[in-house]
Amino acid sequence: MGIMICEKCKNNQATYHLTVIEKGEPSELQLCESCAKQAGVSVKFDLSIGDLLGSLIETAAKPPKGSQVRCPECGITYAEFKAKARLGCANDYEVFRSELLRLLEKIHGSTTHAGKSPMTADAQVKKENELNRLKRDLDGVVKSEDFEKAAQIRDRIRALETELER
Repeated sequence: MGIMICEKCKNNQATYHLTVIEKGEPSELQLCESCAKQAGVSVKFDLSIGDLLGSLIETAAKPPKGSQVRCPECGITYAEFKAKARLGCANDYEVFRSELLRLLEKIHGSTTHAGKSPMTADAQVKKENELNRLKRDLDGVVKSEDFEKAAQIRDRIRALETELER
């Protein structure tokens, strides 16, 4: 993704990404700072992403003192991640898993994705969600002793598990 150009003046770099909802339909607008001000957009604070993440990282739980766990792939430590607000490689997600989970919990309030999924993963995610829902439903049906319904749910669970294994 390259540099976004202001959709109004067509000259400056767009630094404001606005989502406008008209008649219940969202539309997106990319504006430079000057055009955003002319449109009446006001900014209540001026923080960079690095400043914001840096402050959140500082307040997140820290690894034990003396613990300088280093990624075996790229060599980055958690302290270096905190300083740069950027991981060194994909392996860092596993190396710093517990610290990152605490950080994500603090930033987003959860460690479970609740937003949209890419179209290619959408079918699999839906199947996984249905599988989880069916497993919860199965427990309730068994407790109510509706064994015919339980057998139907069990068969659907097996079918979904087979599809997901592929």
